[in-house]
Amino acid sequence: MRPAVVFALLAALFAVQAWAQPQLVVNGVEVAGATSSLVPGTAYAPAAALAQALGARLDVDLASRRLTLTMGGRIVQLRWVEEAGAATSLADALRVDGAPRVGPAAVMSGVEPFVPVKASAEALGGRVSYVAESNQVLVVVPRPRVTASLQGSGTSERLVLRASAPTRVTSFMNETVQTLQLRFERSDIDMAQTFVGDGFVRADLLPARGDVEARVQLAPDTRVTWTEVPDGAGFAVVVSFARAVAAPDADADTGGDGARVVIDPGSGGADGAAELTLEAARVAAQRLERSGFEVALTRSGPALPTVSERAAQGVGARLFLSLQVADVPPGSLRLYHLGDASDLGALQDAVRFNAEELVRRPGTDEVRRQVLLDLVVDLELGARYAQAMAGELRQAGGYQVAAPRAAPVAVLTGAAGRGLLLEASATDLRDPAFAQLLGATLATVVSSGGLVP
Repeated sequence: MRPAVVFALLAALFAVQAWAQPQLVVNGVEVAGATSSLVPGTAYAPAAALAQALGARLDVDLASRRLTLTMGGRIVQLRWVEEAGAATSLADALRVDGAPRVGPAAVMSGVEPFVPVKASAEALGGRVSYVAESNQVLVVVPRPRVTASLQGSGTSERLVLRASAPTRVTSFMNETVQTLQLRFERSDIDMAQTFVGDGFVRADLLPARGDVEARVQLAPDTRVTWTEVPDGAGFAVVVSFARAVAAPDADADTGGDGARVVIDPGSGGADGAAELTLEAARVAAQRLERSGFEVALTRSGPALPTVSERAAQGVGARLFLSLQVADVPPGSLRLYHLGDASDLGALQDAVRFNAEELVRRPGTDEVRRQVLLDLVVDLELGARYAQAMAGELRQAGGYQVAAPRAAPVAVLTGAAGRGLLLEASATDLRDPAFAQLLGATLATVVSSGGLVP
């Protein structure tokens, strides 16, 4: 066969292969790199490009070989494989807000991760269709409508901004005029709204060139936090306000005059962990009782009650501490207090803590809603307790304590926000001196109301 003919046939073959790749269009904009060659019959796209087009944040965890897409309070996790043929057989390949969902794995092609378009987009609220005539994969993320409401007052005041569908939210804090700006991309409102509150001077919800913008001017000496949480088919951005705390409240804890402390000997999942935490809890309880505290343990034997049963014992407690065994070096500790996840790792930890067989789904998601919509009170006090406890353990015991993190941990909810979770190594838990120090630390922290110097 003549070389010219061979060249023409090869060129035609490559042209057919190129044409066979689907065209991916997200919200009317083409996303380059889509392919159905990795897994036959399934459209894949470069993870970074698809995340950008959807308005999602992309995180890559090389250690766990996992990709995470976050948008509208939803967290989509995909494990990846390097052999495309294993994408449809990998167990637990896709999780949405910590719950397993049927779907293929991501594929690492060279040095670039590719994700399944349909599974990823639908998990984030998109609608996916395929047009055979034009070989197009069309993804449409509905334009949300945004509304605002003011809930609570004083220290429990919350400005809740609800969007009817997921979308990207960007934030900017103008320190000069003490104004927080939150922008909902590709969004609409029925009418402008204005609010006046205790923690802010004025809040406005306004249209902004195809987007929606919330502007919140803060009151003097006020701290503001905001976070996203799933809400039906859409999500809510909950804006919280807190005045700077210079001294304990009038009803702050003043000592061990019969104040009730609950210790929850958890497990952490390791063999023998339940025995270790129970013995350490007993020693710490004895130390607390000598200081005048009333102490209760969530269990007295090897059987571990359900999360809801353990959490219920924290109702009315001055402080609730859940003690867990963790795979950390001896001398290293990790502390969590109840709240929304302070970062992706904290949320993954919360999913791990909550993932017990008897916890009803959506588990972590329900706790996040309770926290963010102020159904759980005293969150500020819980954060103070955590900081104070970390400081005492560092100073008095020389332990390396990571900065406390907020997490929506179900077992802490009964204590109305006055709950902490402490992870320690099995080596430390076997040491009676550690348990004694733990009891002394709890006595100091509770007596001071979390304001230990």
